[in-house]
Amino acid sequence: MFLLPVIPFITDTPELMEETIRKASEVKLDFIIFGGMTLKEGRQKDYFFKTLKNKYPKLIGEYENIYQKNKWGEAAGEYYNSINLTFNSIMKKYKIPPRIPLALYKDILEENDLVVVILEHIDYLLKLKGRTSPYGYAAYSISQLKEPLSSIKRELKRINGVGKVTESIILEILKTRNSSYYKKLLTG
Repeated sequence: MFLLPVIPFITDTPELMEETIRKASEVKLDFIIFGGMTLKEGRQKDYFFKTLKNKYPKLIGEYENIYQKNKWGEAAGEYYNSINLTFNSIMKKYKIPPRIPLALYKDILEENDLVVVILEHIDYLLKLKGRTSPYGYAAYSISQLKEPLSSIKRELKRINGVGKVTESIILEILKTRNSSYYKKLLTG
């Protein structure tokens, strides 16, 4: 299930998130992908603010506060951190993975793509817990490679964003098509 975009101050309340996730749990969903709303400058933001003025005029100041000319239209980091922590605690309560289970795609992706997806998921899961992560940068760098990672195993640390820990995760994925660290983050 995709629970996005979560609309600030309208659909992001802990009560509404809990109700939605509880209902998802009752029908035994495999996962829930969660994300906040972006508002890029221009028509998208103008249209949304016009609608907001008509339906929720008291929220204009709140939106102006959290959406301050980010080139990607992202809300302030503190806002995302807050809703991510709320979402994460509710997901743990209902034991629903916040990402598509690896079993659904691990056998159909090429090795580089599999490494990229797992590193991106690790990056997301760490950020969901309010932590910083180098894994998104490493995933992006790997996504730009032309050669398979297995052909450059001894040179992985030359890839931008890949240090000793990331290298060990990549080697494990190449060997097992899985990651114990990823599993730990999903279940912990």
